[in-house]
Amino acid sequence: MGDKIGVGVIGVGTFGSLHAQVYGQLGQCELKAVADIDAARAESVASELQVDGYSDYRALLERDDIAAVSICTTDDHHVAPSVAAATAGKHVLVEKPLALTPADCDIIIEASRDAGVLLMVGQILRFDPRYVTAFEEINAGRIGQLVHLFARRNNPVHNARRLQRFTSVLFFLGIHDIDFLNWCVGARAERVYAQAVSRVLHGTPDTVLALLTFPEGVIGALEVSWVLPPSYPGRLDARFEAVGTGGALYLNGGSESVAIAHERFEQPELFYAPTVRGHRVGILRDELAHFLACVRSGDQPVVGGAQAKAAVEVACAIQESVATGQPVDIP
Repeated sequence: MGDKIGVGVIGVGTFGSLHAQVYGQLGQCELKAVADIDAARAESVASELQVDGYSDYRALLERDDIAAVSICTTDDHHVAPSVAAATAGKHVLVEKPLALTPADCDIIIEASRDAGVLLMVGQILRFDPRYVTAFEEINAGRIGQLVHLFARRNNPVHNARRLQRFTSVLFFLGIHDIDFLNWCVGARAERVYAQAVSRVLHGTPDTVLALLTFPEGVIGALEVSWVLPPSYPGRLDARFEAVGTGGALYLNGGSESVAIAHERFEQPELFYAPTVRGHRVGILRDELAHFLACVRSGDQPVVGGAQAKAAVEVACAIQESVATGQPVDIP
C-alpha cells in the first residue's frame, strides 16, 4: 500500500462531514471523494474540501484510488453501502450502530469477511479518554469485582425532531452505552427488562429505562432520553457509574469543561471533533486514525463487527421488552 491511503466518505450530513474534514487533515491518508444522496450537500462538502462529490455512492466505490471508506448515512441505510463497499474491496468503517437488527449486522459482517476487508464500527466511547480510563480502572480490578453499573445519555429534543424518522433513542444514544457496558463487563448482557414512554414525540419513545443482567450476576441500568428541553445548558447529559466489591467509579460524560455565559449560555464542543488552531482534533480524529492504522497493518480494530452486533442484539432485546412488557432473554 502506498504512503497515503485513499479514502472516501459516504453520507456527509452533520457527522459524515466531520469524518471528511478529519480525513482531509490526517497525514496518513488522502481524502479523494464524498457522496451523499443530497446532491447539493455532496457538492457543497466536496467544494469546501476540494475533492470530488457524487450523489451516487456507487460511483465513488468504482474508483481505484480509494481503498477505505466511512459509511455515515442515516442509521436505517447502513447495509447497502456497507455491503457494496466491501464487495468493491474497500475497507469499511461504519458509524454506529452497525445496523438496526442482528440479521442486518450479519449481512455486513459476512460481506466484509467474504471480501477479505477490514470492518470497524464507530463506537466512539472506545476512544474517549474519560471512558477508556474508566474501563481500564475496572479491568485492572481497582474497584474489585463488579456489582452494578449505571449509564445515562440524554439529549435536547432538537436532535430527536431532526432524526426520529431514521433512528430511535436506543440506537442514536443508547447504543453507545450498551457497547460500553458490555465492554466493561467483558460480556454481552444476557437478559433485559425495559419500559418506555412517549409524551413529547409521536411514534417513537421519548425515554427508555432498562435493567440489564450480565453473566456472573452483574446487573446494570440504562437511561436514555432525547426530550430534554431546548433550554438545557449543554449538548448532553451523560453519566456512568460502577460499583464493585472494593470501590466505586463515577464519570461525568456530559462535561465539556469550558462554559461561556454572555448573551446565552454556551459550552464549546471539546471532545468529538473540536477545532484547535484550524485543525480538527479530539476523539473522532483518534478513531479514524486507528481505522487507518488497522487498514495499513492488518490488525483488528478495537470495535469489529462482532462487538458492534452484540450491542445491537441488546438494543433490539430492549425494544422487544418495551413492546411486550416482559423480560427478554438474549440467546
